[in-house]
Amino acid sequence: MQCQNPFENGPLLLPSLRFIIPPLRLVSAAMWQVVQQGHVQDYGMLEEFVTTVTEIVPEILSFSQRAQLILGLRASMVLELCRSAQTADQEIQQHLDRIRSLISFGEAESSDAEVRMSESKFVELVESLLKDPSERDHFYQDVFPMEFGPQYDTAIQMLMLEFLTRLEKLLPIPDLEQTASLLNAVPSALEQCVQSVPDPRQLRTLLQYHRKLGHLESVGGEYNRVKEYQ
Repeated sequence: MQCQNPFENGPLLLPSLRFIIPPLRLVSAAMWQVVQQGHVQDYGMLEEFVTTVTEIVPEILSFSQRAQLILGLRASMVLELCRSAQTADQEIQQHLDRIRSLISFGEAESSDAEVRMSESKFVELVESLLKDPSERDHFYQDVFPMEFGPQYDTAIQMLMLEFLTRLEKLLPIPDLEQTASLLNAVPSALEQCVQSVPDPRQLRTLLQYHRKLGHLESVGGEYNRVKEYQ
């Protein structure tokens, strides 16, 4: 039997996704896709987000997890920039300065010498690659695939998944009554929310998809079940 495409009228557009998925989960899912698909050019944005959250809520990750995730994201981006001979050294140095600031923060926050050593060694590695093109060629041909290959990517993914999972626990989705109470405190938000109903065509696609999942029992079925208990 051929599986019917639930999105036969086209995939749900972002306004419709925002209609059924909380913004935090959309952002988390987007970040998860970035690390899963290896979009290294966006790792700087992820690192800034992780840094901001962990500075405000340090207990969301251990110091070691925080340092490994932030350094891992920044290091991946730096190594990708360093691979290209056309990247200006000044741009790479700016990223190294960022990593040095992370080292200084770590020294103030923790005595985890292994983490600080890893950060310092990475800075030294990149500086040596910038100075010697032949060493850079050797590194990317022989060393990079082993030390910064699939296992390295998987480690970043697992740390990011832990971070995003704990972030959702920190900010649970309020139920209907709680949400109504929050809206009641901000009357101007009520009209904005009412106006955010998706386009009728997208709404049709959305409803058809969820109706096929069978989550909603028919009214008659619910009525008959109630009568059995009377």
